[in-house]
Amino acid sequence: MVLKGSFVQELSREKWFEQLQKNISPQSKKFDLMYSSLWGGYVTDSSMMVIPMDDHQVHRGDAVFEAIKFINKKIYLLDAHIERLKISAEKIYLPMKWSSQEIKNLLQELVNVSKLQSGLIRLFLSRGPGGFTTNPYDSVGPQLYVILTPVTPPSEQKYKEGCSLGRSQIEQKSEFWSQIKSCNYLPNVLMKKESVDRGVDLTVGFDAQGFMTESSTENIVIVDRKGNLCRPLLRNILKGTTMLRAFQMAESLIAKGVIAAIQERDLHESDLILAKEVMVIGTTWDVMAVTSYQGQKIGGGLPGPCALALNDLIRQDQLF
Repeated sequence: MVLKGSFVQELSREKWFEQLQKNISPQSKKFDLMYSSLWGGYVTDSSMMVIPMDDHQVHRGDAVFEAIKFINKKIYLLDAHIERLKISAEKIYLPMKWSSQEIKNLLQELVNVSKLQSGLIRLFLSRGPGGFTTNPYDSVGPQLYVILTPVTPPSEQKYKEGCSLGRSQIEQKSEFWSQIKSCNYLPNVLMKKESVDRGVDLTVGFDAQGFMTESSTENIVIVDRKGNLCRPLLRNILKGTTMLRAFQMAESLIAKGVIAAIQERDLHESDLILAKEVMVIGTTWDVMAVTSYQGQKIGGGLPGPCALALNDLIRQDQLF
């Protein structure tokens, strides 16, 4: 601890850096590199992976972000992620100083120099530093921050068993805010907290009309009693890149008889409870079966054929 007794010490540049290195979290020691447009370069020392306190991303959540998987140095669904970043930025009037191609080139260069063969790109487009007000024009201008980290998916045993799901008690975002992947993720944080506190893997939200939304960071979809693969209307949920790709690939499962059809419609809690299958889809999770909801088994308590087939399709797709 830096605080001692009733006083604080003034730190020299050298002492400050020493304290940073001593107090770095175990998790951040796993980070491979960080790029900042403020520096115009990247660092590999975890204690140097910092951004200014007056950056509007820090004190207002005034930024948008993407988490993008790369496997064997190849970035998965990069175009879709950059397009969603642009849409999020446009919705909050956050200008991008860089073209989509410049950002793609930057990310590929960082992946190429990384020690990681596979991992996650955490890309942040921030309003930038410049004061602690709510005025977005106080900023010196938008900045890009990129951190490359290992990817830690659930265990293979978890895919064989499936995960548990509960009903969230957290108020869901409105249609406008739910479609912006901003750094103001407090509702998502509270959803994750409640799942940990309740001992379930994830919780799923329902909006004021009783329609199913999503989990803290993943999309939830079902196979209904008629064998239709269904996702909620893309209204009060974030347009998950992995989910959209999975639904494109699911067309091949119709001919094989795994599913009857593909639908997008409002889903209620009763649809989830009565479903043949329920699935979690996301960048880190890929596709995983949900085998219990609120303590009750779904689909006999075992992963169903659609979840297994979709996960195989996504994993094959990642090896492009």
